[in-house]
Order: sequence, then C-alpha cells, then structure tokens
Amino acid sequence: MDDYAREMMELKTLVTRTLEKKGVLAKIRAELRASVFEAIEEEDRVENDDGGNPALLGSCNDRAKQLHASPSGRLLTALVCEYLEWAQLSHTMKVYLPECNLPKDFWKNELKDFSNKSGAEGSRSAESGPMLLDVLEGYLKYEVYLLHDH
Repeated sequence: MDDYAREMMELKTLVTRTLEKKGVLAKIRAELRASVFEAIEEEDRVENDDGGNPALLGSCNDRAKQLHASPSGRLLTALVCEYLEWAQLSHTMKVYLPECNLPKDFWKNELKDFSNKSGAEGSRSAESGPMLLDVLEGYLKYEVYLLHDH
C-alpha cells in the first residue's frame, strides 16, 4: 500500500471513529432503517386495498402476534411506544410499529384506557418520565415492601 492509500485509510478510520463517538453514524443508520421500513409500508398500503393493516414483510412472528392479541401484551407494546416517543427515538418507532404490524397511533388509545383505569392520568406530567418507568418503579417498590414487611 502506498503512502497516499495509507493516509486515506487512516483518515477514513479517524472520521468513522469521530462520527461514531458523536452518535452521527448511529443516527444515520436509524434514519436509513426507518426510511426503508416506511417505503415498504407505503408499498404494502398501496397493494393492500382491503382496508386492513399493511402486512410489512409478511407480518410479525407468531409469538409477537399472540402477545399483541392479549390486553397485557397490547399494554406492554403501548408502554414501549410511549417510551420511544418520550426518548425521542422516532426512527426506532418508525421501524418498531410496522415490524409489529401495528397501526401508527394505536398505542395512544391503549395508554389512555390504562391511565383512565389506573387513575394515573391526573398525576402525570411531561417531566415525570415515561410511564414504563413508573410501572417498573412501582413494581420494585412492591417487591421491597413484600421482602421487608412480610
């Protein structure tokens, strides 16, 4: 390898490392994945004239389908979606929902129903973090309660 080629390889390595450290390459990869899924989802929507949900890449796997069919599975998925929105991981969300073969905003109604049933809606604020964190912290407090008081 001549000096020019070696210098170019070193420069390429340096630029790649710098972009990785700053999170730029991860963001580009996420945007690319989201764009690919959106393009496939749009094509499915055009081909699927029966009004049903688009079946992205042949739909999700059987395990996920079974989970999404149960109330707790839908709530779990909704909590994950709410976390992705809270964390501003919009590209991940654009891949996650189509891969699960779920409508774009289905999770908002699931969380609204859960909040109404649990009474959590009135006590939540935008700064309080994702609801999934509240659920996890509640569970951990309950575990500590069980260990120390019983």
